[in-house]
This record gives sequence, C-alpha cells and structure tokens, in this order.
Amino acid sequence: MELKLSNSEKRIIEKIVKIIKEKNNFIITTHTSIDGDAVSSELLLYSLLKNFGKKVRIINGDPLPSIYKFLPYSKKIKDISKVKRKEKADVMFVIDCGNLERIGKVKELISDQTMIINIDHHFSNKMYGDINWVNPSYSCCGEMLFYLISGLGNINKQQATLIYTSILTDTGCFTHHFNKNVFFIISRLLEKGINPSEIAKKIYLERPLNSIKLFILALKTFKYDMKNGICWMKVTKQMFRKTKTKEEDTEGFVDFLKTIKEFKICFLIKEKDGGVKVSFRSKGDVNVDKIARIFGGGGHKEASGCFIKNITPEKAEKEVLKVIKSMFC
Repeated sequence: MELKLSNSEKRIIEKIVKIIKEKNNFIITTHTSIDGDAVSSELLLYSLLKNFGKKVRIINGDPLPSIYKFLPYSKKIKDISKVKRKEKADVMFVIDCGNLERIGKVKELISDQTMIINIDHHFSNKMYGDINWVNPSYSCCGEMLFYLISGLGNINKQQATLIYTSILTDTGCFTHHFNKNVFFIISRLLEKGINPSEIAKKIYLERPLNSIKLFILALKTFKYDMKNGICWMKVTKQMFRKTKTKEEDTEGFVDFLKTIKEFKICFLIKEKDGGVKVSFRSKGDVNVDKIARIFGGGGHKEASGCFIKNITPEKAEKEVLKVIKSMFC
C-alpha cells in the first residue's frame, strides 16, 4: 500500500521544507492545556529541525503534563513563565492550534518579521499562518508530520514513538477520527521497534492517587438529562486545591462519561483562572464541534473543546445546556 498526498499538500510541504533549509532560528509551540498530539508533534518537529542543524526552542504557554515526560526529547520543552530571555525567532511553528489566542503568552514572541507556519487538523482553524497546512481528514498532527519527515528520509525509533503517541491519544485509543491509512502508518512505526503496550501504560495506567481523589469529587457533581441523552460534571478550583492536583490530573475524565451507554453527548467543565474550559464528547451521532464553535472553540465531530471567559462553572453549565438543547434536542 502506498500513501499519496494531494498535489496541493505536496506544494505546501515543499514550501515548509524550503523554509526549514533557508532559516536558522525556530520556535515551536502549541495550544495551552497541552495534549498528547500537541506535545508529540512538537517533539517530532524538534527532532527534524535538529537533524538539519537548526537553532530550535519549544516554548509553551502551559507546563508539560507529567504523563508525557517519558517521551523522547521532552526535557527540551520550556514553559514561557520559566523562559528568562524572550528572544524571538525567524520562524514559529504553531501546532494543533485553531487560532493564535490559544498559544497564550507565547504570542508575545511573535514580531512583525516572524514567519508563522500553521500545522493543524481541525475544521475550526482560522488560517492565521503565512503558510497554512490544515487538513481535517487527518487523525492528528502527528500523522501529518509522518509525511513530512518520511519524505525527507528514514523515520527513527524515537520519532516513531512520538507519531504513535499522537495517533493513540488523539483518536481516543482508536475510538474516533481515523481511517485505514492510520493503521498502515502504524505498521510502518512497528517496523521501527516501538512498544505500543509500554506507551499506553505510561499514558493511561500510571495515574496518581490524588487524581482519583479529584475524580471522586468530580463524580459528586455528575448530572444527566435522560430524555435528551446528555450527561456532564464539573471540576472546580476548590477541588484542585483540596486534592493538591492540577488540570493535567483530569486527563480521561470526560472520556469516562463517554463510556456511559445511555448518553449521546457529554461534557466536562473545568474551572480555571479567568473562566472555564469545557470539553465535549459524542459517540458520532452528534457533531460536538458545532457546539464548541458557538463558544469560540472547535475540534472534531466526536471530540471538541472551548474556553469561556469570565464565567462561573454554574453559569457555564446553564449556557452550555441551553446551546446543546437548542441545537440537538
């Protein structure tokens, strides 16, 4: 089986490769509330640029979640709050990010001379880059970078591990948004000697006890609308403080809601500074990307999210339910 890119994508990749060869100083970043695809794709680009002998920094608006610290090159990632020299770059790669607002304070590193290369696989992308490689048909950005890197030479084991992590996490452990090409790519990754079981264990089977304590508190907020097939729960700042946890400890909470047979839409509200983050999931019958877009977010049919500014979890709950019922019930 041979995987083929469209002519338009080939031209975009050629432009990106040309920039990589011509420029010397790069920054790689992604959205706040970092997930597996975002971090793995950043690290993939880092390894590629380093192979070309480039100066490259990974700078994010949020700290790296601890579950991803096992990944190759992860120590190279910096939180912008810890970066003392706010040096700008010739080129900024923005990965897995629908709009520039989502990179947080990293936006301060963009000057009028900075070229932005936007690589994303979400319908809601605002096409903000000087070069935009955006295609919602891909399972994840890691899959997109498979084509970029393999076109420039052989993929090594470390890169293969990163691509697999991207695919595993952004498809919800192969429950949504993938096709036969994904499994062909995985077969290529297996040839490089990756260990899928070990990767899955690191991400899904090493949850801290305090995360379970947080989950127990969140479950006490669980509500449902049986008539309309909706369920939801909340995580507040008080819960984080009580359990000594962080947002990264909510990983998988909303996906647990998705496992409940009776519901077709679920969402998780997480209280943060300045507002709330809402994560949506469906089983494919309802397009939750449309819900997230109402609130300025986006994603995919089965998984999406948004950030609602200056609102309490209680008010956000009412607003979200109002939108869902007006659209689908």
